[in-house]
Amino acid sequence: MHITITRRSRLRASARLGIAVLTAAVATAGLAAAPAAADETPRAIAKASAAEDFATAVRPYADARIQKINARAAVAAVDPTCMTGRQSTSVLMTRFAGGNRYQTAVCSSLGAWADHDSTDPSAMKAKAVVLARGDEFPDALAGGPLAGYVDGPLLLSPSNALPAEVRAEIDRVLGGSGTVYLLGGTLSSSINNALRSAGYQTKRLAGANRFDTAIAIAREMRSTNLFFVTTGMDYPDALAAGAFAASYTSWATWHPDAADDRRPYALLFTNNARMPSATANFIVERANQFPEPGTGYPTVLLSTAGAQGDRAVRSAFNPEVIDSYVGANRFATATIIADQLFTSGGELTGAGVGLANGMNFPDALAGTSTLMNFGQPLLLTTPTTLQTTTRSFLVSHRGDVPDQAWLDLFGGTGVISTPVANAAFTAFGG
Repeated sequence: MHITITRRSRLRASARLGIAVLTAAVATAGLAAAPAAADETPRAIAKASAAEDFATAVRPYADARIQKINARAAVAAVDPTCMTGRQSTSVLMTRFAGGNRYQTAVCSSLGAWADHDSTDPSAMKAKAVVLARGDEFPDALAGGPLAGYVDGPLLLSPSNALPAEVRAEIDRVLGGSGTVYLLGGTLSSSINNALRSAGYQTKRLAGANRFDTAIAIAREMRSTNLFFVTTGMDYPDALAAGAFAASYTSWATWHPDAADDRRPYALLFTNNARMPSATANFIVERANQFPEPGTGYPTVLLSTAGAQGDRAVRSAFNPEVIDSYVGANRFATATIIADQLFTSGGELTGAGVGLANGMNFPDALAGTSTLMNFGQPLLLTTPTTLQTTTRSFLVSHRGDVPDQAWLDLFGGTGVISTPVANAAFTAFGG
């Protein structure tokens, strides 16, 4: 399957996090099994665009969210070991680290959401919870944008039973009512039954495989023609892409000054360099739901992260509808996404940056709640060495954030060593 068009227009759309979102266009009338060159008839262009006021609104939005929550100070009373760090006049470094991946996700949630019964009229209260397996990455990765859409934390669990600390966090933010989304078909019925017995509504979003589950999650969100597409067979590229998709979706869905057209940014998967037919068909289906005024041609915007996903998308869709974020490795891809989608005028427009181990996925996933709420990109490192591209990004953006920039680390010293944390702190201006 290959979709062709004749040209594309670009418009830099303002987006939360200083995100420069590009517009694109596609005519689905050009579907064919042969490559683009086999389509002899030029197709008209339609334009798919994201919210146009994103970048100009992101800094006030991030600042407002910071003012609305005091969880960082309050967490010390809940668990003194959950958040640790250091600060200078220009950088506040916070390490979110529990005893395991599930507790680290809880810690991140504690740093982003107020208690359900908070009497503070400006408190940030979760409206739902997204729950995924913490020992496998695909469903949880696709669930990041859903967390932004439903305005609640992404929490992790083993497949067979809900850890007590995770259940306690659900109770803290929802208070015994509301919806818990269960991602994938392998979270056990006992988890579902326990949540329902406690008074929660549950909704399972699952497909026959990781590709179909990502589609099911995307269907749960408001219809959109904005997609980030990565390989679903590995996690690094999707970590950074998902952080953007979750942040954009959170802003577009909940910010009171967002444009009327509040479309989420969904995350879809390829089978390495091959495009699953179900994913391609879903993209085309959604493109058809957004005809260009005046011409009626369907529209879509496809962002890709990493070489494998980019090759798959280019095998099925014309390049004019694709914005590629592809680095030499996982660390470079993450910094490209951060530099191009989380800055405006060359400066960071969120509260700071997040840093996680790029050699494993759980702690980076755990950071979703914090990153999406405060407009922060996700950078990657190895446990013992701060990568050159990551260090360079931190150095080039020191001083971008007024007052104190946030440098949020996800995971303990076993996944981000103290020397790496200190090197990042210094590079960012600490």
